[in-house]
Amino acid sequence: MMNEGLGRYLLEKLARQYEVTEEDIGKDAKMDKGPMHFRVKCYKVKDVGHVCLLSMKAMFGLMKMETVVLSSLEKDMPLLNLDTMLVARNKLQMAELYDTSLGYDDRAMQEAMQKVKEADGDIPDRDTKPHWYDELLYACTYGKKTDAKEERTEMSCRQYIDLFVEELAKAPACDVKEKTEKVKAFAQGLIDHGGPAVDPVKKMFGKETAQRLVVCHMYGIQD
Repeated sequence: MMNEGLGRYLLEKLARQYEVTEEDIGKDAKMDKGPMHFRVKCYKVKDVGHVCLLSMKAMFGLMKMETVVLSSLEKDMPLLNLDTMLVARNKLQMAELYDTSLGYDDRAMQEAMQKVKEADGDIPDRDTKPHWYDELLYACTYGKKTDAKEERTEMSCRQYIDLFVEELAKAPACDVKEKTEKVKAFAQGLIDHGGPAVDPVKKMFGKETAQRLVVCHMYGIQD
């Protein structure tokens, strides 16, 4: 399995300022289907919200993926999704921000992230197709395709984490119910309308399991 590099980095950053507690998600912590092996860890971050670390290995290790989600249900911040995918000798590295805020002005953070993105302008962008959630994506969202051994993009994603956690300390507490509904609408949208990572999970495990994995475990929405 992957070493959960960005996930561990995020948790360590958060633990310096907040109480972080791992949650028991039972049998969903280990999900296998044929050659696909998923491992899921969830954490409660006091006064902030929810973190999910999801890793996947397939094709005897030739394909590996790490997804990290910070769902700040108690702070007026956007969703932060980080993805690393290794397929043979190729790597996709992403740091995506989705607008689930209730009104907090985080333009300074976005501008700082944009500078990180522009500094990597010489690195090819990942190929993208239109998705229903594109209008929620921040313009500073980062997505690059490189050789698997390239480390620069991971360091850039660490900068995104640094900037996000720094802004998180400034952001105000928010109406948890209202924020939860906004995040839930996005998470449920992935189930109902699809997404490149969600669609294969629905096909492998069925909609009920995908619903639990995405809505409950990834984004921390507990009905």
